[in-house]
Amino acid sequence: MAENIIQISDNIQKLIAEIGKCRREIEGKGEVRARAIKSYDLKLAIALATLRESENYEMAGRTWKSPPVTIMEKIAKGIVSQERYDLEIAESGYRAAATNLEALQCQLMGFQTIFKHLDSA
Repeated sequence: MAENIIQISDNIQKLIAEIGKCRREIEGKGEVRARAIKSYDLKLAIALATLRESENYEMAGRTWKSPPVTIMEKIAKGIVSQERYDLEIAESGYRAAATNLEALQCQLMGFQTIFKHLDSA
């Protein structure tokens, strides 16, 4: 019984350390995510302004000049598609880290419950 308590206690300590690492990882991924959002929003605004000002814009081997307003936003999104891709990658990395943190917290709660029952027995 005492060995089980020690083993569970060790597992709890390991999970606490992992949760700390995961929190730091989330902070880093949050920074990357924020930079990606900033870059995408800025490039999209520049693309839209450029298209509205009737400047030429090249995309997919075609030069666009003064496109119809109805498709201007779609063209601008196409122009900044790489930034959107980078944003999606950053977003998925952030979500994956947050999900990992939740999983670690659930494991910790499980071990704490087991520890509580073993300690009271």
